Amino acid sequence: MHSSDVRFDLHVHSYHSIDCKSKPRDLVKIAEKKKLAGIAITDHNTTKFHRNEHFKSNIIIVPGVEISTIKGHVIGLGIVEDIPKKMTVEETIERIEELGGLPVISHPFDFTRKGIGKEIYKLSNVAIETQNASCPFQRFNKKAKRWVLENNLPETGGSDAHRVKDVGMAYTIMEEPTESVEDLLEFIRKRKSTAGGSHLSIPEKIVRTFQIHF
Repeated sequence: MHSSDVRFDLHVHSYHSIDCKSKPRDLVKIAEKKKLAGIAITDHNTTKFHRNEHFKSNIIIVPGVEISTIKGHVIGLGIVEDIPKKMTVEETIERIEELGGLPVISHPFDFTRKGIGKEIYKLSNVAIETQNASCPFQRFNKKAKRWVLENNLPETGGSDAHRVKDVGMAYTIMEEPTESVEDLLEFIRKRKSTAGGSHLSIPEKIVRTFQIHF
């Protein structure tokens, strides 16, 4: 990691997600150890972490939630209120924006883990996750990256970690010093972010593919 890099893992799950056992304090500790600037806790369909867990940290903890729409997953960054699941993608995005958050389409082309697929072609006012460390095939990430480049869309990256050790495998790289959640969201909207990182091994990907996804 270059000393000038400002890296955030913007897709992390805690034990508030039914398919994850990671303790919030452990997630923050590993993020600090890996010298991340911050992480977004984006549990499935709940913001319990951000409403109930309060402790000091040396990194920025970004509010968020991963919402199950009728077509697949959408992340809302910067929000601390729950959003009903099973709405349309467009309704979910509208609700995120009403709450002042940033809608991010997580692993859009990963049909094994509830990506929204072709629904993405209808959207223009969202950020796209172009590097997800848990995607079973890198072609899903590459396709998302191509879509971003072709349409000049904001992008993010995240580990989609369901285990503590996976935090930081993929991340969002900010082009400017980022001191707050507000800075982060604004810089992403202004396309001052890119995505990078690695991904799980083949055996680990197989395990993740067959986990429960909501």
